[in-house]
Amino acid sequence: MDNRIESEHLVMKVLKPTEAALVAAFYSRNFEDFAQYEPLIRKQSLSIYYQRQVLECENKYRAEGSRIRYYLFQKYDPFRAIGTVSFREINKDNKGTCIVGYKVDQGFRRRGFAREALSTLIPMVRYDYHVGKIEAEVLPWNQPSQNLLVGLGFHRTALLKSRVCIDGKYDDEYLYVLDKCDAVK
Repeated sequence: MDNRIESEHLVMKVLKPTEAALVAAFYSRNFEDFAQYEPLIRKQSLSIYYQRQVLECENKYRAEGSRIRYYLFQKYDPFRAIGTVSFREINKDNKGTCIVGYKVDQGFRRRGFAREALSTLIPMVRYDYHVGKIEAEVLPWNQPSQNLLVGLGFHRTALLKSRVCIDGKYDDEYLYVLDKCDAVK
């Protein structure tokens, strides 16, 4: 996959470690909000040093073909990350599966950016990584994310009991699946 992909309103880029300040700023703006959804978000994630290390790891995983993360930028503002889409646990054997994750800056939600990014990236991941089945895990109370996935053609297939620990409390997650025969809408 390319390191830079454009859609109608977005530029989606794999960032280099030298661009860690963009990621640190993104997490700083959204720290409290993301803490509701992410089990491992910590104050250390706000530092440029920490994000440089993360980007180094992400680039290594991308080279191995096991995961890839794109940061989202509006076309007219290339220095402010407004979201991210990642594909992890890419399994290129005969099953061809992966897990997708995404988040959008709280000031840029409900504008179609996640839908636009996923609609662009999913077909590319399917083709470049030979992925047929894409899974997404969503908290039961996150209705906007569930609506997004259903709108893209995902189907809820399971309730994963006590799946994730956020702020010391275990919570369930729904599992959504997009199979190779499902077209991204």
